[in-house]
Amino acid sequence: MNVSHPDGSTTPGISPGGVEGVRSLPDVSYFLERYDVDGVEGALARLFEVDVEARPTFSASWVAPVPPRGATLVETYRVGDSEVRLYELPEAAALYFVVPSEYQLPIHHLKLIHLAREQLRRMPPGFVDLRKPGEIRAYIAKIGERLMYAIAKERGIQIGRDRAGEVATIRRLAEILAKYTAGLGIIEILLNDPNVEDVFVDAPAGRTAVYVTIAAREAGHQRCVTNISLTEEDREALLARFRFESGRPFSEAMPVLETNLEAFRARVTVVGRPLSPEGLAMALRRHSPDPWTLPRMIRAGSLTPLAAGLLSFLIDGRSTILIAGSRGAGKSSLLGALLFEFSRNQRILTIEDTLELPGPQLQDLGYKVQSLYIESALGGKGEMSAEEALRVCLRLGESAIVLGEVRGQEARTLYEAMRAGTAGSAVLGTIHGNTSTTVYERIVHDLGIPPMAFSATDIVVIAGLARPGGTERSARRVTEVTELAKSRGPGHFDPLLGYRPETDALEPTEVFRRSSERVLSIARGWGLTYEEALENIEARTEIRRRIVDAATRHQRDDLLNAAWVAETNSRYASLVEDGLRGIGLVEEWTDWFSKAM
Repeated sequence: MNVSHPDGSTTPGISPGGVEGVRSLPDVSYFLERYDVDGVEGALARLFEVDVEARPTFSASWVAPVPPRGATLVETYRVGDSEVRLYELPEAAALYFVVPSEYQLPIHHLKLIHLAREQLRRMPPGFVDLRKPGEIRAYIAKIGERLMYAIAKERGIQIGRDRAGEVATIRRLAEILAKYTAGLGIIEILLNDPNVEDVFVDAPAGRTAVYVTIAAREAGHQRCVTNISLTEEDREALLARFRFESGRPFSEAMPVLETNLEAFRARVTVVGRPLSPEGLAMALRRHSPDPWTLPRMIRAGSLTPLAAGLLSFLIDGRSTILIAGSRGAGKSSLLGALLFEFSRNQRILTIEDTLELPGPQLQDLGYKVQSLYIESALGGKGEMSAEEALRVCLRLGESAIVLGEVRGQEARTLYEAMRAGTAGSAVLGTIHGNTSTTVYERIVHDLGIPPMAFSATDIVVIAGLARPGGTERSARRVTEVTELAKSRGPGHFDPLLGYRPETDALEPTEVFRRSSERVLSIARGWGLTYEEALENIEARTEIRRRIVDAATRHQRDDLLNAAWVAETNSRYASLVEDGLRGIGLVEEWTDWFSKAM
């Protein structure tokens, strides 16, 4: 066992059969100062009660086995075979506490993994496709099973009461071996937790705990510190895997690496020296495994039923929509949700560098979607630029074009096509900016798009992060839906919906109720009056309200998922084709929905 002291020194100890042991971070004076304890004996008791970290020898990651004093347990749940506990702390930060199952193994099982790992290191590589990380992991698990079974028999290590028990134990231990050899180690627990949205690993190694952003049980999102610390060895191993999977360089000359982790539906960014003077730092952003839909966003409080009804109407009216906001505000989630508002007959072309949009799910549900994967902002091997991909899209025929992010030269190509009428039936995209005016200034002044060309934009939606009551929890909200007031010249916007912090909701403006240029334009194209267009929006609003109410009342979260939304939207469209409108349409749809549900 090795004990690590506050000054950085390490005291050798005992390593009992594959267990690295524990290390203590603070000294006694730290505990006397921090905790309400009496004397040195009390401080020493607290030392071994809380701020102690442990790890088995097959892992380089330290984990605190008990929470600090004052932590209040809020919730416990499982991620795979590991346990996660959420605590409230006396300080502002919350605690995301992981109890890894592999750290709780019996000593003889830890020893078995340790011995197999040492033998594996000495073995020559087998016949496996080194270009496929999944095959490498499966190969290591397979070899690990044979090694551990042989070692257990040779050394008389108990692995099960009968043959079935032995097989189950060996398979589990082999998976752990592969996880910490060819996988991401303890980070996999975080990436497999559907509640985790971001994982942050700051420099320097060993002195900063990993922290995460989670989707809080109540409305909002919360930053939590974890009980996990990654060593420099850990970070270097993760970097090696990211470089291997991406095929991209990383060095002092190129100290930034971005890549997708397809197995975990996550995007990783790594920075190193000299950009990060204290060593490697990482951010891993998880993409939701279940696509967002407008009803699901209503349930989460991100937007109101009226906002969802209006956005559905605008999509159906083939509008050009830019979704703006800061990082983490939910731009991509909203963009993905809007794709389910297209008709299944509408061809959709998506262009993105992070593969966050739900292209495969849309295809599975019968939508006509073609995804184009482009190079990241840092470049990539064998990938097209956004501008090149956009030019390809313009040659692929009439389609809705969806840009994961508008940020460079592709903006000029896009606006040229929109002005010429060759950009397809609808255009959607995300862009960084906190207001409609900011979006206009960025596109016109930063990206060099002529003001008159910008008039091809119809709608700007602002996604923001609210802090209800000034709390530490951030809540994703659509804070503004504006239209470009084209009759008043370039750069003028009229709000259709505005966010009110007092009610925590988007509320309609007089412009929306009486004189929206975009609503009127769509109405004329459909042969409707303005009042009939508002009636159409209200019908869409009421349908989405009833979906969310039914999901809440019957505890049926599945009613908010993509498959149900696709079906409910298709039923609405068929009723419109039958000539139904207004309340009659809503009641007919509700009757169908009740039977289908």
